Amino acid sequence: MATRLAVEWTRGSVRVAVAEGGGSRWRLRSVRSQPMPSGADVAAALRSLAAASAVGSAEEVIGVLPREQVITRIVRFPSTDAAEIAQMAELYAKAQLPYTRDQAVVDSRVLRQEQGFSTVALVACQRDLAERHLAVLRDAGLSCAAVTVSSWGVLAWCLGAVLAHAAPEPVLIVNIDDTRTDFVLIAGRRLLASRSIAQGAHEWQGLSETAELLVTEVERTRGTLRKELPGTEARSLILTGLGALAQWREPVAQRLGLPVTVIEAAQAVEIPVEGVPISPVAVAGVAVSEPGGVVNLSPSEARTQLRQHRQLREFAMVGGMLAGAVVLGAALLGLGVLRDQRMAGRLDHAVKTLEPKARQVRDRGRSVQLVRALFDERRRFAATLAGIFRATPPPVTLEALTVEQARREIVLRGIAASTQTVLDYIQQLERLEGVEAVELKYSTSRSTSSGERTDFELVLRPRGVPS
Repeated sequence: MATRLAVEWTRGSVRVAVAEGGGSRWRLRSVRSQPMPSGADVAAALRSLAAASAVGSAEEVIGVLPREQVITRIVRFPSTDAAEIAQMAELYAKAQLPYTRDQAVVDSRVLRQEQGFSTVALVACQRDLAERHLAVLRDAGLSCAAVTVSSWGVLAWCLGAVLAHAAPEPVLIVNIDDTRTDFVLIAGRRLLASRSIAQGAHEWQGLSETAELLVTEVERTRGTLRKELPGTEARSLILTGLGALAQWREPVAQRLGLPVTVIEAAQAVEIPVEGVPISPVAVAGVAVSEPGGVVNLSPSEARTQLRQHRQLREFAMVGGMLAGAVVLGAALLGLGVLRDQRMAGRLDHAVKTLEPKARQVRDRGRSVQLVRALFDERRRFAATLAGIFRATPPPVTLEALTVEQARREIVLRGIAASTQTVLDYIQQLERLEGVEAVELKYSTSRSTSSGERTDFELVLRPRGVPS
């Protein structure tokens, strides 16, 4: 089973995603991240994350460029022939890019074809940018197979995760990461258009007008789409990544007049993300993307070198397999039929002797597994309780904590300085790893000699409650 490593870094963090599989079937194994202070050594951080992910030498490494660092053009060519489209794309790149052709790396994808015309997405970046990206990966000990763009990672993630939500197409996906936000329009399993802004959860954290800012950026994106793809309109919107997405959903839906689906960062992939909070959408999407499903902005020289290395590795592997086959055949010919019979008799006797002991060991193993499962459940519950106490701010006083075993719930009763304090407390509890949902049963404000107080009762549904 092959291993693929997707690598991405932003102004605030570096992250890697590991997938296993081959061909068009890849399964995400892990996603890890760590903070990236200004001026930090990206290569050293990548080496640390790769070692923590236990990937060894991955068969395929893909780097991810931020969408805002590349240029995308939507062009209509009067042909449906692949060779002619490639020639037209090359001519367009030479004439229309803001830098010379030898200073650029270009890739293209056909979006749709109708009536003898092809709508093509051209993606380009400066060669220096791609080479610097590859140099960082080489310094980290990683041999990069391709360099793609974050918006195409969002597409690959959409094909694997979002289609199950049956969102009406074309669907506009808004992926909010730590320091950037991608806007990607997808329909018919293709990326129609995309844009990005260098603002993310770090810049929007704590702002009361975040929903308004999102609406403004979505409207700008829709305006750009109308110019590049006349007649194409987003019919639904998906909010994913970091931030208070659930709170923004309703105002965004009302302002835009579109159905809005929220997919939290923790729900975006089927495995937990280890490390600092990030949106795993782009890097995880690249890790599980199908062959040719994302653009490749790796320079042609790097592609040639990589192809030669792969051929040498394949030749060495085939030679080793042939040598092993010869040695194995010689060893098999040296065995006699009589020795096989004697060995079979010994094995039968050994199996009969060991069968009762093996049964005892199996029974004991089941008991150990049951005990271990019980201890694991207790530990998870203890961790949830510890997280509740850590998340309780000074303005909140807990008067009672009750575990309702029959309903698998934790009931919190207490006093807070205000109703807003209670709401903020609920948000903090919802972000705890072990908490599945938080419900406010009641909240009552009253006046006391020391000022206004709010009595409240919360019901938490943790993911693991001991029975």
